[in-house]
Amino acid sequence: MLVISLGFGQLLRFAMSGIPIYLHDLLVAAILLTNVRSLPAVLKSFKVLKIFILGILVSSLSALYLYPLSSLLVPSLYSLRLLSYLSLFFLLKNSNSKISQNFFLAASLITTVIGLTQYLLLPDMRWAQYLGWDDHLNRLTLPHYDPTFTGVMLILTLLTLPFTTHRYRNIRYSIYDILILLSILLTYARSVWLSILMTILTMSKSLKYIIIFTIIFVLAIVALPDRFGEGTNLLRTYSITSRVGSDLGYVKKYSWSLLTGRGLNTIILDQKAGILPNHATGPNNSYLYLLVTTGIIGLLGWGIFMKSLYKDSVNKPMLTFFFIASLFNNVMFYPFALLWILLAELMVPNEA
Repeated sequence: MLVISLGFGQLLRFAMSGIPIYLHDLLVAAILLTNVRSLPAVLKSFKVLKIFILGILVSSLSALYLYPLSSLLVPSLYSLRLLSYLSLFFLLKNSNSKISQNFFLAASLITTVIGLTQYLLLPDMRWAQYLGWDDHLNRLTLPHYDPTFTGVMLILTLLTLPFTTHRYRNIRYSIYDILILLSILLTYARSVWLSILMTILTMSKSLKYIIIFTIIFVLAIVALPDRFGEGTNLLRTYSITSRVGSDLGYVKKYSWSLLTGRGLNTIILDQKAGILPNHATGPNNSYLYLLVTTGIIGLLGWGIFMKSLYKDSVNKPMLTFFFIASLFNNVMFYPFALLWILLAELMVPNEA
């Protein structure tokens, strides 16, 4: 149920007292509460995160100095969410729990069906700007209300399933791969395309396969429908310059905070209140986000945890994409992406 709920993306998002809550957050909390007696053992597993926790504590002291105590409630809830995801991961890992590949497959199919349905029947998503999302036209946007993050989740699902000979001989998997690749292309998310290309260049040991994939991928992009809208203009430069300018602005604005951090998720407190809600808060680059919020200590500590996760992982291509995509967008701390990669480490593949 938990993995499947991720397939619905932001569609299962609701607010309680103005605080955004996801269905999967409630499921995570329920699992932790029903296994509360196992939590002391989970805390021992947090040793690999001790430097990151230190970074959170140091930056929290900075936050207490910079912001009124009453305003730190919402940021602290985001921190609690992060710690709950990590606790769930260690809880399941310590108990040798395994998650069937079928749940991940079901979640990915749900995302794909929702996305393609939206692209065909509701291509004009500009109305979503009144809900705090960017306005998108003629792009596959749902279920995350953002082509980039929908594309990221689609690729994570694609890379989660093992690439075996059995997979390519199975007509069901072949259809699945075609649909999900088509969905990724229809997002017109160039940073996602670049991330998967860089992942293949990094992971593949065969120059022949790299060249073949690159040619096929370029031809597929060229064949995309040329529909009206700035988002479908593959030569657009505004989004690139705005992202770079935005991140450089954070470096300039919070230069001294890069040492100790301002507190996890406190950047939202510096945003000017507008008439409409705004979900875009913080740097696009996940590593810069960590620097600003948890400082050098937090960045180092999180890097140590990610390295340990990668070292023992059977999903190295998925994690490589996760790391690379986080250079262009804050994928690393997007709740759906982070929880997905943690749960994927516990997946047991179907037998051939």
